[in-house]
Amino acid sequence: MAAHDEEGAIIEAPDEGIIGEHPRRRQQPFFASTATAATFNVLGFDLEPIACLHLGDILFDFDSSFVLPSAARILAGLAGLREKRRNKAGELPPISVFGHADPVGDIEYNKQLSGRRAKAIYGVLLHDADVWESLYNSPHGGDNWQTNASVKGLRASLGLPSTAARKDVFRAYMKTLIPAPVTKADFLGKGADKDGKADFQGCSKFNPLVLLSTEDNKTLTTAQRNAANMLNRRVVIYLFRPGIKLTPSLWPCPAALAPSAGCKKRLFLDATKRMTPGSERREHTRASDTTFACRFYDRIGGPSPCERVLKIYRIRLFDSLANPLPAAPFFLISGNMKLLGRTKSDAFVTIRDLKVPTSVTVFWSKPKPDDTPLSPPPKETDKFEFVLEIFVDFDDESETKAAEQRLHNIGFVGAVLADRVRAFQTEYKDRFGLTPTGVLDPKTKAALKTVNDDCDPLVKPAPAK
Repeated sequence: MAAHDEEGAIIEAPDEGIIGEHPRRRQQPFFASTATAATFNVLGFDLEPIACLHLGDILFDFDSSFVLPSAARILAGLAGLREKRRNKAGELPPISVFGHADPVGDIEYNKQLSGRRAKAIYGVLLHDADVWESLYNSPHGGDNWQTNASVKGLRASLGLPSTAARKDVFRAYMKTLIPAPVTKADFLGKGADKDGKADFQGCSKFNPLVLLSTEDNKTLTTAQRNAANMLNRRVVIYLFRPGIKLTPSLWPCPAALAPSAGCKKRLFLDATKRMTPGSERREHTRASDTTFACRFYDRIGGPSPCERVLKIYRIRLFDSLANPLPAAPFFLISGNMKLLGRTKSDAFVTIRDLKVPTSVTVFWSKPKPDDTPLSPPPKETDKFEFVLEIFVDFDDESETKAAEQRLHNIGFVGAVLADRVRAFQTEYKDRFGLTPTGVLDPKTKAALKTVNDDCDPLVKPAPAK
């Protein structure tokens, strides 16, 4: 595994969610003893995921389980993620779906909503319109598909006639979310339980990624609190070791739409403390203080890269004359993660990862007027006009090293640092009042930070034709 062995690795992390690879676990020890009769030792492997997909709250209507079109962005990664993890016998990793709600509101209300979201994704993966029919015909709280504007508008959005049967509409829409369905045999419980035990489950509000402080809960408006809790409202799909077998009736989670009593049996002894807001906002982390209250889920999802509050950094892309490039196609490589996309209207790329790396490699081009569709480049250097290793986490413990990294980012390269500093000072002398001495004085360091960290280079005149 590349990037972050101890934490797993992020493969993709667009705005819609996360696709991740779980950390390697240490070799599992087995203890056996001799026997005095014709008996056998029974050995069993721990239930440990090997990869994951996190679907964020923005993929659902608010307070609803209806899956929005943007979910296709994350679900598109499922087939490849499984295919790359076949075992030697050709078996694919089985999957299981976990829904989560935020800490606001009643436990039972959130148990139903989180379970309905997990069930909705389960139905999508199977292309099973009957699963969605059951959600349509059983409203819960604010989650009423019969009055949902998105559901009502499906026929029109798909170009289907008003006479099209609802199940046919659901199936057509599911195909737009994930073209190739899986089967019940592809799930951890293999569809053996009529209520989906081991295949999909709702975790209510027992496992938040972020727990707001008491002050947050007092002072934030409802809208602000909902925004701050967005990370908690999620569905996570886990991939498990190919060939694993289990008995759904022994699965510790209650059925997705069952009451939360079964969940409460699995909570940590200090669950109340874990779920109670304190003086500071807290985040789930395996290193110190987890906010997960369920022992069983903490075992599965605790180490998951899909269950992290990711670090965020931004890069702005320019042309050779220092003009920012909105809508510019780019291809970014950072460890295991490869990100293909376009810059936003402000010419920025926003990256989310487990940690901010020292540097990333970015390939990019000026935007084309015909808005050419993006496709993964076979040879990055042939596909794009520009390529640069960009430093994003500067070594500020060494001012000289940090200055070298910033100079590199903005195009001042060469073997001798003093020459690079002098060239920068010469180009920016009028703007910052610099003297071209080649010495890295405080004024020059501050100017470097403004030009690089604030993405504010000096626009150069176009060459004469």
